[in-house]
Amino acid sequence: MHELRDAPGATPLRFATPDTRFGDGVVTELGAVLDRYGVSDPLFVTDRGVEEAGLLDIAVDAVDVTPATYYASREPSTDDVDDLPTEEVDGVVAIGGGSCLDTAKLAAVLLAHGGHPSEYVGVDRVPGPIAPLVAVPTTSGTGSQATQTAVVSHDGVKRGASDEHLRPDVALVDPELTFGLPRNVTARSGFDAFVHAMESLLAREYRWVEERPITYQGANPVSRCLARRALVLVHGSLERAVFDGDDRDARRAMSLGSHLAGTAFSASGLGAVHALASTLGGMTGRPHGECLAAAIRAGLTYNLPVRHDEYSVVAHELGGGGDGASNTPSGALVAECERLRDSIGLPGSFAEVGVSRSDIDTIVENTLVQERRLATNPRTVTDDLREFLLDGELHG
Repeated sequence: MHELRDAPGATPLRFATPDTRFGDGVVTELGAVLDRYGVSDPLFVTDRGVEEAGLLDIAVDAVDVTPATYYASREPSTDDVDDLPTEEVDGVVAIGGGSCLDTAKLAAVLLAHGGHPSEYVGVDRVPGPIAPLVAVPTTSGTGSQATQTAVVSHDGVKRGASDEHLRPDVALVDPELTFGLPRNVTARSGFDAFVHAMESLLAREYRWVEERPITYQGANPVSRCLARRALVLVHGSLERAVFDGDDRDARRAMSLGSHLAGTAFSASGLGAVHALASTLGGMTGRPHGECLAAAIRAGLTYNLPVRHDEYSVVAHELGGGGDGASNTPSGALVAECERLRDSIGLPGSFAEVGVSRSDIDTIVENTLVQERRLATNPRTVTDDLREFLLDGELHG
């Protein structure tokens, strides 16, 4: 991966992470955490699925008060949070998947600063510290408990509110909360973690990324270590967790891998695969993991001309191999990603998530506006994406 092209320290970098507790049963520490931050009237942000699975009760039992509860939508938008009880609470607890965690970040902003969620979409738009925020993930996917971004749909496009103030104060990463995760959610969320680790590891070198207020600064000596470990953990355990949900070692590996991947990309940024997937999600409303699966080949292939050597190294580390037209060291990585995607039953093309050739202009337009993600893509993304997609994903 050419880590030593720039000796560590020659170019300054930033690194941040929440105070994190990882391991079976750490959710029981929630009450003590809230006490430490002076939160006496918390708002719990969750969803109906988390509640029906009994996970909300586990978190509520860990505190000494009856919290207010807000139910996040599956794919949150800037119009979803008009009825938050922000005048009745003094801190926020997120318990759920990425949608719950991202909604909770917005809730903590509104609790501290008021306004409308749309005012915070973009980079560096939060004026100061937010209300105390504790993140308790119940899936092994988004890694949002480690990041400084809340992903929401705005004007039909999945966008991010990104600000260092949005990073949770504490992350309680409890693998036991994932033990009963349904197969389809395990697959979708786990593929998200896989792509986080992949794109973080392969991101543009941090020396070549213009400095900006958030720490999406390109692949660097810290993020690469975390991303590589995350990638190996997730790649080695995702299929096991999908096909044998009772494999608790696989669940634990996924839980740790997804958290490390979130920590890694919060330092390095992501790239074209996530940008394309966010576009597809905004257009179709399909779950994020499915859109990533549909976009993985397009994003990796677009970057292949500037990442031949790196793809070969990663393919070797994952033990993947290609065949036919992909039977090259660098093409083997694309082939292995497609094999993993197909194995766990996720969509394999843009068409499978509901877009067609007639959507090409919208796809390109909605992808190019995602400057937060594209700044760290290893290849500069331009209008040539249009012809690439027509020749590849949207031909015919």
